[in-house]
Amino acid sequence: MDKPLDQRRFIWIIDAADKLVHVNDDWLAFAQENSAPQLTASLVLDQPIWRFIQGQETSYLYRQIFRRVRAGVSPVTFPFRCDSPDCRRFMEMRLSLLPGGAIEFSSHLLREEWRDPVDLLDASRDRSGELLKVCSWCKKINIPGQGWGELEAAITALDLFGHHPMPRMTHTICDSCRGALRLELH
Repeated sequence: MDKPLDQRRFIWIIDAADKLVHVNDDWLAFAQENSAPQLTASLVLDQPIWRFIQGQETSYLYRQIFRRVRAGVSPVTFPFRCDSPDCRRFMEMRLSLLPGGAIEFSSHLLREEWRDPVDLLDASRDRSGELLKVCSWCKKINIPGQGWGELEAAITALDLFGHHPMPRMTHTICDSCRGALRLELH
C-alpha cells in the first residue's frame, strides 16, 4: 500500500550575506528523517549556505539564481531530487525575494518512488578515493562513455556492486538540467 504524499513545505531563509537565518520545523524534521541528524537549527543557523552546497558548478549556478532573485526578476522555481537510499524524491523548489535582500527557499514533494536500499547513497558507508559525478538537480550519475543515467544503471555499468568501499560522489550538473535552469534564468 502506498503511503500518502508528504504535504509539508520545507522552508529556509538566507539573509543578504547568504547566511542561513531561518529553517522551519518541517525542514528540521525532514533532515532528521533522512539521515542528516547533524542538520539541527543550532548547527545550520548563522552559517553561510555555501557550507551546504557541494560542487563548484552547483555553487556557481546557485549564485546566478540568487542574483536573479535579488534583482527582483520574479521568483525562480525549478525541479530537483532529494533521494535517500530507499526512495527517489521528486521535489520542486521556489526561491523568492524577501525585504533586505533575503531569499526564502520553499520546497515540497511532488512524488516518491520507493526502491530497495542502494548502498551508494548510504552516508555511513566507507568511501574510496574514486569520484563519481552526480547531478545536483536530477541525481543522475555520469557514466563515462555512456552519458548520464539513473543510479541503478550506473551501478550496473560501473560494476559498483563489487566495489568495497563505494566511490565518493562529487556534485555537478548534467547537460539536461543545466539547459533547463538556463531557460528558467533567462
